[in-house]
Amino acid sequence: MELMTLRDAVARHVKDGQTIAMEGFTHLIPFAAAHEIIRQGRRDLHLVRMTPDIIYDQMIGAGSARALTFSWGGNPGVGSLHRLRDAIEHQWPRRIDISEHSHAGMAAAYTAGASNLPFGMLRGYADTDLPRVNAEVKSVTCPYSLESVATVPALRPDLTVLHAQRADRAGNVLLQGILGAQKEAAMAARALVVTVEEIVDRLDAPMNAVVLPGWMVTAVACVPGGAYPSYAQGYYSRDNAFYLAWDDISRERATFERWMDEHVLGVPDHTAYLRSVGVASTAASATAPTASPRLPLGVARDSPELAEGLPAASCQPPAASSQLPWTPDEMMTVAAARLLWNGCVCFVGIGLPSAAANLARHTHAPDIVLIYESGTVGTQPDVLPLSIGDGELAATATAIVPLPEVFAYWLQGGRVDVGFLGAAQIDRFGNLNSTVIGDYAHPKTRLPGAGGAPEIAAHARQVFVVLKQNPRTFAPTLDFRTSAGFLDGGGARARSGAAGAGPQVVITDLGVLRPARDTDELQLVARYEGVSIDRIVQATGWPLRVSDRVDVIEPPSWEELRVLRDLHERTRAAHSRPVGVRY
Repeated sequence: MELMTLRDAVARHVKDGQTIAMEGFTHLIPFAAAHEIIRQGRRDLHLVRMTPDIIYDQMIGAGSARALTFSWGGNPGVGSLHRLRDAIEHQWPRRIDISEHSHAGMAAAYTAGASNLPFGMLRGYADTDLPRVNAEVKSVTCPYSLESVATVPALRPDLTVLHAQRADRAGNVLLQGILGAQKEAAMAARALVVTVEEIVDRLDAPMNAVVLPGWMVTAVACVPGGAYPSYAQGYYSRDNAFYLAWDDISRERATFERWMDEHVLGVPDHTAYLRSVGVASTAASATAPTASPRLPLGVARDSPELAEGLPAASCQPPAASSQLPWTPDEMMTVAAARLLWNGCVCFVGIGLPSAAANLARHTHAPDIVLIYESGTVGTQPDVLPLSIGDGELAATATAIVPLPEVFAYWLQGGRVDVGFLGAAQIDRFGNLNSTVIGDYAHPKTRLPGAGGAPEIAAHARQVFVVLKQNPRTFAPTLDFRTSAGFLDGGGARARSGAAGAGPQVVITDLGVLRPARDTDELQLVARYEGVSIDRIVQATGWPLRVSDRVDVIEPPSWEELRVLRDLHERTRAAHSRPVGVRY
């Protein structure tokens, strides 16, 4: 192990054409290292990362990458990665080859690489289109049970780059908080470079902490703030305003290039980068900064997309209509929350599912167990997270486990009662598409991808789907099957051997659908006050089956609205606090 500057570490260990993994699941993303790789002009890299995040959006837009292996390609809590989409849809700035997996598939591949095995195994990918577009996904027959099990080739990067809280002078590295697949990626790689917030004389690691021993670390560089705009638990928070601003910065090529020229290519190092984007330094004081950091180039302070650091739709409920004292989103949230029960183990997504699960926890289900796919188990957040791995989730969790464990032990192990899912498309049998609109090889719209959805759909005891109802979303035919529902109906799911019961309810902004017992086809069973059956039928892209009895769902109570609105208000206040970094 060598202690060196980041510039020297990149110059010595990052070479053109390498396969490089830069892990960190929302937390501890090594942005400083990525920027240095861009500054030094590395090219033809095969980038590997479960969630490409802004870090790979920047590297792809800068022309650093020739290939990408990933499992979910969105801007967490915000939307698309526009530079990744542009590369896939229009080959700008160059063509990029993609190898697409699910989270569970990549976790298995990293674990196999770390274990020096040729491939990883999982109960996954079944009845989805992912094996059709990724020839690396295969299957083997178990010699004991004779069942078919999916396989993925081991991931063995030439180099893994991580960010961590601290290291000692012997190169021992301490990782705390949400881990993702950092440990597996580190142990699978041929070389390991780590940036840290600080170098200490003694690590003083708690018992059972995740420590990467110095003898397996190639180089360590001290780079305070090296994970910004993501976060380092115990050092600084995630800058949600930056992630929101990136949506505008990266949308157009010219704006993206100007931003990169000014803030990455036009500065010598990460400290200069932090100053250039207006991040307040807390080096002189332990208190939080009182002024908000300057927004990145191309985003006005009064931009309508920003409301104290959050998009208006996320930080507070939209105004209720003149006819009803609640909004469609509030009605959806309340309807979903009521379906959860006390003691339920719920695999939660971001957005409305998170609001519904936490509304249930604050009202009728105080003992509900919330699991977010970042590895936080039994979390009890006081505010709603913008991303799947916000620090609030870690700080209030009963346990934090590595991402491979979440999918292998908790989900595949059959310990999840309810899994929430959303999608861009759903068909009449509850199959879901979150991958592409149009042809996979030449998509009209590239969507984020699978993430954890295929395994949630397969292994949760039951699935709740939440999405807005219109003919484009409720499609007669899927462009891509990301997650399996009832397949072609008529008992096909049961015959496939899927562990979970599949989608048992679809909650929309108009009403509620459930599968018919005889055909598995979704049918309308309930509507909201003020919504007609005809309107719901017209908002469906296939001839919607209507139950003989369609109930009218009880409107939100004033107590439910009070708790939900207070939750949104606390979230707005918490996420409006400025982020400062000690550098």
